[in-house]
Amino acid sequence: MPKNADEKRLKILETAKRRFAHYGMAKTTMAEIAKDLSFSKALLYYYFPDKNSLYAAVLEHVMEELEEDITNSLKSIVSVSESIVIVLEKRMEFVKKYYYILEYTVLMRKDLSSELDQLLIDSFESQKEIIRNVFRQGVERGELMDVDLEEISKIFLFSSMGMRLVVVKDLKSSFIPDKEEFDAILAMQKKMATIFIRGLKA
Repeated sequence: MPKNADEKRLKILETAKRRFAHYGMAKTTMAEIAKDLSFSKALLYYYFPDKNSLYAAVLEHVMEELEEDITNSLKSIVSVSESIVIVLEKRMEFVKKYYYILEYTVLMRKDLSSELDQLLIDSFESQKEIIRNVFRQGVERGELMDVDLEEISKIFLFSSMGMRLVVVKDLKSSFIPDKEEFDAILAMQKKMATIFIRGLKA
């Protein structure tokens, strides 16, 4: 793909990301995105045949953004505890920033296309790999005991994700917490992380 085409695609993703993040998937139209871009709808549809394909690309884009942000933030950290706190904080910051994008993904989980469903699976695997690397480095430094890294990283990720079940007030209406509940979830995740890492200390 020519460079100018790549630049146009990235511009579309950034613009659509802002719209989806502010108004949500349901309240955003392709016509509005085209207007924001000063593009014709025909040009927008050339890159993305429908709103679902654009949404999938935006979701992949923000997930890559999260992974890159976490990876860069961990480069100078040499403590498992500090690294895990950064991972938790960055993930929560990401969820708050893209609340309306993620809300649609979770609420419509049963009706998602196979492409979107695979994106969520890939995102989980990517986050698990980041946590696995944090624990692996801890083992290599002698900070943690030698453990099954695959199993431990999966247990930790499932545990931290499950914190929302304890805090969310109305599980029947939404699996996504209200915005005021985010801080309570993060505080609980950090306490769980402290206990979890203490149990792995060498």
